[in-house]
Amino acid sequence: MSLVINTNISSLVAQNNLNGSQSALAKATERLSSGLKINSAADNAAGFAIATNFQTQIGGLAQASNNASDAINLAQTAGSALNQVTSNLQAIRDLAVQAANGTYSASNRQQINTEVQQRLQEITRIANQTSFNGTNVLNGSAGTLSFQIGANVGQAIDVNLSQGVQSSQIGQIAQTSSGNISSAFGYTITGSNLSIAGTSVTGTFSSVSGLANAINTQLGTGSSVTASVNANGELTLTNAGTGSVTVSGSSATTLGLSTGSNVLTSGASETSTNAASETSSLTLTGTALTVNGTAITGTFSSVQSLVDTINANGLNVSASVNGAQNGFNLFSNSTMEVGAVSGGVLSGSSLTTGAIAVTGSLQNGNVLTVDSANALVAGVDAALNSVSNLASDLGAVQNRFQSTIATLSAQSTNLQSSQSSIQDANFAQETANLSKSQVLEQAGISVLAQANAQPQQVLKLLG
Repeated sequence: MSLVINTNISSLVAQNNLNGSQSALAKATERLSSGLKINSAADNAAGFAIATNFQTQIGGLAQASNNASDAINLAQTAGSALNQVTSNLQAIRDLAVQAANGTYSASNRQQINTEVQQRLQEITRIANQTSFNGTNVLNGSAGTLSFQIGANVGQAIDVNLSQGVQSSQIGQIAQTSSGNISSAFGYTITGSNLSIAGTSVTGTFSSVSGLANAINTQLGTGSSVTASVNANGELTLTNAGTGSVTVSGSSATTLGLSTGSNVLTSGASETSTNAASETSSLTLTGTALTVNGTAITGTFSSVQSLVDTINANGLNVSASVNGAQNGFNLFSNSTMEVGAVSGGVLSGSSLTTGAIAVTGSLQNGNVLTVDSANALVAGVDAALNSVSNLASDLGAVQNRFQSTIATLSAQSTNLQSSQSSIQDANFAQETANLSKSQVLEQAGISVLAQANAQPQQVLKLLG
């Protein structure tokens, strides 16, 4: 090997190796101090880009989880208020059922109605004042809210809050009334169409015994004439007095009674052969009356018996006897189909036929009459159905958001695991690299010192 002084190759080699050792030492020191093996794009360009994208997704997932938690809080706020709405509706229904009882007077119902109106106002107040972060959630003004539950655009869940629960927004029902149909259940006598011993007998009778009882009641205990039903089911009039009794009127003739001033002499009896046929019950056959496509058939002795049959058919319809006890009302919380055969016993009533749509609300509901109390019961049932459906939807969406939070947590964990494998420093490896670099640096410095001393050997040759 030649000795030269202008170019010290050994020194240059030692310097290069020392620079490499110092660079490795600096890299190991940086990674150990930051905990990251990728501290800049220069460390690993592809890894840096992937890790940055992961970090973006992780941040988005964390915020999405917070969004889902906010959505749960909103749903819980609305649900708690709905519980109070439900309590008020149930109280109103109890009051309406109470007012529908025949033992209460008009003034009693007025007193009951006072509380009903207060509770209706409370329902509206709850609906108008329940809000979350300034958004009213129970009066329908919120509409459909979209909750961002993912890190990327379009990852959302919609919650429909367009159903308000103000008293003016719930309780829509379909309803119709038959009006007075008492004549369909028997024979109706009005005015002076049946006069016995100078007393007019009036009423609607569905049985011979009912007619006999009415005659005895209306003639009074002081009358010498009594009415009874014989073994053949025929009406019999008996005069137990001393003089003749006058029987007159068109109904007397229709019932098969003899008329005149002396038809019932002292101790005589008069038997009607036609009263049984005139005082028959209402018989419905075929499609004389249909409710929601089902024919109501049978023989009915009273409006109540007809109402009981309608209710027993499970037609999603509630029927009730009206306050005058001479007709029936029909209520439904969905469109109701009613049919009555033209020319039938019910076709001439005020019964609305065809498709009857739901209308109205609880806002103007009251319990001032039996009919309005029954209508309010039906309206509250419809309102409770709406409120319970909304509460169920809110409960279901809360469960959905809980599931979303769990999914987001799992996604975030997996992304962080992937990011860690790319970006985080392996301390066992980096400490080994640090020790190696430190040894190499020290060795490099020592070797460089020796290499720099080699030109000094030339001086020995010059001596």
